[in-house]
Amino acid sequence: MGKMQNIKDEIHAKLLKAGRCLVCEKGTEFLTARKLSEASGCSIGTIYNQFSNMDEFIAEQNEMTLNELFVLLAQGKYATDSYANLNVMADLFAKFILDNKQLWFLLYNFHFQHAAYKFSYKYKRILLKAINFANRDFYNLFANLEKQKAKTMRNILLFSFAGLSAVLSSDVLSASKNISPQQIAKIFLNVFLAGTKVLEEQ
Repeated sequence: MGKMQNIKDEIHAKLLKAGRCLVCEKGTEFLTARKLSEASGCSIGTIYNQFSNMDEFIAEQNEMTLNELFVLLAQGKYATDSYANLNVMADLFAKFILDNKQLWFLLYNFHFQHAAYKFSYKYKRILLKAINFANRDFYNLFANLEKQKAKTMRNILLFSFAGLSAVLSSDVLSASKNISPQQIAKIFLNVFLAGTKVLEEQ
């Protein structure tokens, strides 16, 4: 039983690795069962023995992407200045997307097109960890803002950055030499924080 499980786990990991390479090298449109079979050397039957469908396979890919994002954010150099910390996070977030455009597009597009998909508890857990990473610094920065308003502003910021990430993962900004995507993310963040500060002082 143990040996069989090890073999199954190895095949599972092999398929995930092959799928990841396929997306990074060829693009999300190449992530089909047939292309995955060719890239991994596993039969289509083997793929569906491991994953009930390609949506489940993509969800696992996206879970890996979220986990990698969380690890990168956790490695940031943070201090006691919440404003500076949020800027570090914005920079790391933009860098991650630029370094993983196809993987991020896969994640963003899946959430956009599969709003009713039933994600696993493990997936939801890592998603929340990534989403809530900036909570402490955001709420510290606006400690005088009424709690519900602060929560609303935080949610607006998250949705806005999700939309911005779609632009960052596209080729729209690739021709620009005057401003980098990281700068755009930080400008966006700071304009939003300035607006929230005005709300706090009202």
